Amino acid sequence: MYYSKSRVFVYQIIRVVVFLLSIIATFYVAYNVSYPGFEEIYLLPITYGVVFVFFISPVLFKNTNIFLVVFTAVSFTRYVILPFLIVYTGLYGGRSNIPPVSSSVELALRLMVYEVIVISIVVFFTFRKYSPKLFTYNFRVKLPKNYFIYILFFSVTAFLVILNPSVLESFYFIIPPDNIEGFGAENAFTSIAFYSLVISKYLIYLVIISFFYKKYLLTANNIYIFLSFIVTLINIFIVFGDNRADFVITTIVSLILFYKLYPKQSKIASIIILLSLILITGFISDHRDNVRYSDGVNPILDLTNTLQVYLGGPYNVAISVETANLNPEARDILHFGYDILRPTLGPNIILKNIDYKMSSDYFNERIFFSDHKSQIIPIIGQGYFFFGFIFSPIIHILFIFLVRYLLAVQQRYSRIELLFFLMIPIARIGLAMGQNGSILMNDTSFFLLLSLFVYYFNNKITFKKV
Repeated sequence: MYYSKSRVFVYQIIRVVVFLLSIIATFYVAYNVSYPGFEEIYLLPITYGVVFVFFISPVLFKNTNIFLVVFTAVSFTRYVILPFLIVYTGLYGGRSNIPPVSSSVELALRLMVYEVIVISIVVFFTFRKYSPKLFTYNFRVKLPKNYFIYILFFSVTAFLVILNPSVLESFYFIIPPDNIEGFGAENAFTSIAFYSLVISKYLIYLVIISFFYKKYLLTANNIYIFLSFIVTLINIFIVFGDNRADFVITTIVSLILFYKLYPKQSKIASIIILLSLILITGFISDHRDNVRYSDGVNPILDLTNTLQVYLGGPYNVAISVETANLNPEARDILHFGYDILRPTLGPNIILKNIDYKMSSDYFNERIFFSDHKSQIIPIIGQGYFFFGFIFSPIIHILFIFLVRYLLAVQQRYSRIELLFFLMIPIARIGLAMGQNGSILMNDTSFFLLLSLFVYYFNNKITFKKV
């Protein structure tokens, strides 16, 4: 792929800046760390600086896609920003009343170093020969030729909502109310109605924007660009639940779709959508973060605590290590299968009555010493729980392979529905370091199971004029 000299120069500058920041963080952390067990935390930023230069940046700049962008942002924050903030604020602790012992923290830091090296190498070899035609200028998005099954699905969804009007309480416009209900909050029938409504929301958006885009191609009238932008904003402003990651990812995916349809006219639209993203994310955060670490007195301390929890920082990885050591009876292949399939839509119906606990349950028990469940076991901790140190990155690696497959499907069929729905799990897997395989399977199946089922039948069932 050919790059202009100016673009190559920018890429080199980015490499230098990231590496310098990692060096600065390394020296600051090494000379200021002051907590037992964290002496080797300086290895995180320097290791990241090296793998970014040699493994991440070559594929990021050559084969840019949403997975690589999200993965890079998350890994940089986790390995460079977070260690710096931990030492700067002195917030070495976490949510557990009984902190992990020093040896567990030391092992956790080595696990994280091993993780970023292995995952970066896998990312490099997975994407080095990938040719991202999806976002080349001449790549044309294909539109639906038929809407019959979609309309039928919308009608069924409307009927389900009429029978279960409470599902509408899970949706709101811009500002989340205090009484948000989520998927699975009530009985199975209500959950199906909610699930159908979520997928219908996105399919209605895709049907409408496809109609406007087709009109634009036929008439070249800019009114259809404006209408497409308005319907994109409405799609973003109508939010369900209070999961920030889901909202952020679906908003970015909507922006990318709009850019793909109207690349020359999307600059102003992109700015407005990004500002909307920041605004609504702030509203959701205010709704969720009723209790902050410092009660809002020290924003940097609150940020450090949030990153530690949501990006799988050293403390949480150390808790994962101790969770594994405390529950050797659950570290077998049967429990792993349950861990991955229990949250997956479809298999969860069969597995819900099996008397097993998930790794996240054991993880939360180690933190709270009760059945309280609110924390996420990091994917490297989940891998260590089931497969030990050497094979701990295997779960993350499998999801990277899944991303590569989903990207190939997008490029092969280039349909607007696949572009949108497949991009959501692709982006979500970019967050894998702060998630785990159970969450990723739940999100992937949630966004793909019903949407691809409806897409398949709409694509197969067509009506020809007589």
